[in-house]
Formats: sequence, C-alpha cells, structure tokens
Amino acid sequence: LISDVINIDKSFETEEIKTKKDKNKKTHSDQDRISINVSGLRFETLKSTLAFYPNTLLGNEERRKYFYDSIHNEYFFDRHRACFDAILYYYQSNGRLRRPNFISIDTFLEEITFFDLGEQALAQAREEENLTELKKISLPRNRFRRYLWATLEHPEFSFIAKCVRILSVFVVLLSTIALAIESLPEYKNLNNDTSRNDNSQQILIKINQTNNTDQLLIVKSNYQNYFSSSFVIIQTVCIIYFTLELILRIISMPSLYGFIKSFMNWIDILSLLPYYIGIVIFFINEGSHSHSKAQSALQLLRILRFVRVFKFYRIFRNIKAIRVLAITLTESFVDFIILAAILTLLGFVFGAILYYIENDVNGTQFNSIFTATYWGIITITTVGYGDLAPVTPGGRMIGCFCAVSGTGTIAMLTSILVDRYQRVYNRRMYIKRQKIHFDDV
Repeated sequence: LISDVINIDKSFETEEIKTKKDKNKKTHSDQDRISINVSGLRFETLKSTLAFYPNTLLGNEERRKYFYDSIHNEYFFDRHRACFDAILYYYQSNGRLRRPNFISIDTFLEEITFFDLGEQALAQAREEENLTELKKISLPRNRFRRYLWATLEHPEFSFIAKCVRILSVFVVLLSTIALAIESLPEYKNLNNDTSRNDNSQQILIKINQTNNTDQLLIVKSNYQNYFSSSFVIIQTVCIIYFTLELILRIISMPSLYGFIKSFMNWIDILSLLPYYIGIVIFFINEGSHSHSKAQSALQLLRILRFVRVFKFYRIFRNIKAIRVLAITLTESFVDFIILAAILTLLGFVFGAILYYIENDVNGTQFNSIFTATYWGIITITTVGYGDLAPVTPGGRMIGCFCAVSGTGTIAMLTSILVDRYQRVYNRRMYIKRQKIHFDDV
C-alpha cells in the first residue's frame, strides 16, 4: 500500500537532523530543554526541535508563551493526550505525521488544527487517510422539484421520505421474490402449458384463416390468459411503481449530466426495459410466445429482469455499514485484480505440473494444460468440485501444495481487506453526512 511506504528521502533528512543534534548535544543546556504537560501527561523535548517549524503553535515562542505555567515551569495544554505523541513526533521526525489506529480521524484532525501544524500536515493526513472534501449537494432551484428530489433521494429529509423509502423496499422485495418463485419447476410448467396452447391455437388460426371471428376470439383468449396470471399482475404493479419513481426522479433531478453519469439511474432504466419490450413482443405476436425468435428474445429479457436486484443498493446506500463496505471494495479493487492474477498464475503453474505427472496415468481427465489449470484454480480457491482428481502419489502431493498455497494467499488478502475496512470505518464513522437545507438554492 502507498500509505505504508516509508519516504526514504525524509528518512535521510531525519538522520541528518539527528546527526546534527548529536554533534551539538554537549552545547544543549537546561535552558534548551522544554517541558510540555498535556492533560497531566508530561513530555520533554528541545526548543531547537520545535524551532524547525516556527509557524506552528509549539514552534513559535510568542504564541507558545500564552500556555506557560510559571509555577510548574512547564507549558500546559488541556488537549488529547494520546494525539500529542503523534504531534510531537511530527517535529522530531522532520514532518512525518502518523495517526495512531485507536484515535478517530476527526479527533486527530482537530489536534492538528489546534497546534496549527499547517496545510502541509493537513494535506499529508488527508492523503494518508484518503480523505476528500465534502461537495455541496446541488439542489433544484424550483421549490417543488427540490422537495420532490429530497423526498426520493434522502429518507432522513422528512417522514414522507421515510415512508417512500419503506414502500420502495417492499416493492423491490415483492418483485424479486416473485421472479424467484416464478422459476420454480411447478410454475415453469405453467409457462410450458401456455406455450403448447399457443401452438394449438396457431394451428386453429391456420385452419380458420377465413374466419376472422375465430381468430379474434383466440387472440382475445391469449390476452386474457396472460394478464390473468398472478406473476404478470405482480410484475405489472411493481413496474408501474418503478416507472413512476423514475419519471419523478427525472422531473426533479438537479442536473441532467449528474443523472446520466449515475450508474444507479441506468440500473433503474435497465430494470424497466425487459417488461415493456416483452409486452411489445407479446402484442406483435398477437398474444403468442410460440415463435422461436420471440422465445429467445423473451429468455434474454427474463435474465435482464434480475438487474432490478441492484436497486437494493439505492435503497440501502444511506446505511453507514453499506457505504463503508462499498468504499472499501472500491479502494481494494486493485488488490482484487492482483489476487486474481496471482491465483490464476499459481493455478496455471500447479496445473501444468500436474498435467505432466498425471497425463500418462489419468490422461482422460487431465487431457490438456487448460483442463489442469481449471483444476488448479478450483483447488487453490479451496472450492474442490471433485469432478477432477489426481490419482498418482505425486499428483496428490501437488494437490496438497496447491490447496495450502491458495489458503495462504487468500488469507493475506483477507487481512488486507480487514485492515482497510477498519481504516475506512474509522474515518467514516465520525464524519457526519452533509445535511440538506431545504431553503438552499
């Protein structure tokens, strides 16, 4: 990690400073030593050490004297004691600022500001903690649109906004559960029965091509059978709600560019398209699903319907734990890529070795290095489907090494993610979200 790399140049500068201090050690008198009392915890350092940063509170003698206690001959600060270790180390190490893990980021920033370490120290802390300044939330200028946007996007805005959010959770859950139940075998058979009825009805239409009345009755029957289905009714109600929600969000959006740039808005659009396209195909085919092209198109659309599961993120993104997890995964994206590359490389190496060991004895299973690489990746991730297995002693030994190396590699990534999650959580836990001021323009 970049934050864990030590700045070598600063280390050399620190050593030079220490060398100069050691050379002048004999010249230091008691007058150069300074005592600092931070809420009862005493620290001692040299005035010359603090003088390296004369623009700071401790480095400037004129500013420092207001905290001098002549009775105890020390400087007293009623501040955070644990933070002062890092503050004093900033002077001693020539500008290296490190926040202790057990101190929250907001407290640490307050101490940096109080002792006036300067913009350079604040910039260093922001870089180490990956902090960004809060951007002001843009609001629509129209009062009604502003109220509508806040109600849809921020459940903490009002009681009505909370009710809208609860309703959204219910509708998304209902839609997702209906999609899952529809995939059960007993309900899939209903679709097959409908398809067979469509085929028989198509035959009747061909027989009675001259009888327009019969054809209209069959088409009407198809429509009635389709729209009387419980699943179609549930999906229609949910789609109407999602459509209304999307239209209101488009009407109340503060910025068209921001709306287009938002990934979740595209998820909302993709979750609606399958239903409307499916309805159009259904009416074009006069209520029949028997056409091969229509069936393949509807099959693809059924897959796209599950995109609406991602709407849960829009609903639950205001929960702090979800936000922290999302930020952690985003910041750890490079680590995931590195892990995937390492696991793939290790799987290829172990698979290639196993191929040459097992090919003569177990060539039907390990018939190529690609097949052996598949086995290596499955084994190294400790999944172990069991469809491929070595039978020779050497192959089994390689399998053991492969599984153990995978466990160690994944454990290292897990420790990195846990550490990063803790860092992100610590800096997000005490940072309050920007409040929405309804009267802002």
